[in-house]
Amino acid sequence: MHLDIKASAGSKISIAWGNGSTTSHTFLTDSKMQFKNDYFPKRIKPPDGLWFQVEISAENPDCRIIGFSIDADMGAENLDVSNCPELEELNYSYYAHSETRNLDLSRNTALKYLNCVNNGFTSLDLSNNTALEVLSCRGNRLSYLSLTSNYLLEELNCEYNGMKQLFIGYAPQLREVAFEEGNHIDEATKRQIQVIIAENQT
Repeated sequence: MHLDIKASAGSKISIAWGNGSTTSHTFLTDSKMQFKNDYFPKRIKPPDGLWFQVEISAENPDCRIIGFSIDADMGAENLDVSNCPELEELNYSYYAHSETRNLDLSRNTALKYLNCVNNGFTSLDLSNNTALEVLSCRGNRLSYLSLTSNYLLEELNCEYNGMKQLFIGYAPQLREVAFEEGNHIDEATKRQIQVIIAENQT
């Protein structure tokens, strides 16, 4: 099993593997590294399709970029970026659906880019992320999504969540939105979003 991590200089990444071992690394430059663990608890995959869960934490106040490319047989149980207040870019998606239990972004107020595709999230609180410009959260299990505090949002993809409610407030920069496929958004909301896009493109 392997885990590719991209991070900015000075970022310290810790990985708690499913066999009890832990790997830590401090990135000296903006770079990408591959971390490996050969532990297999079973020869036959469990019903959820994951060999084991991985806990990932990052601790560095100057960390700007974190990106994960995770083997399809693995899943991240928890991601802690609460100690990275300068984080601007988080790419946290999977080749296959995972079951991440927690993603607390309340302290990442500088976040501009968030890709959290295929994580199985049932909720996503972005009320403190007022600098957010690009959001891709397709393929989760969100019943609703509120973006009323994200005034700088430019691009949004929230398809295939089974979502019934989508709230978009004042968003003068929003020009690209994918939200209808795989959701159950009412016609009034669809028209409202179409009006917002049309006004922003004039």
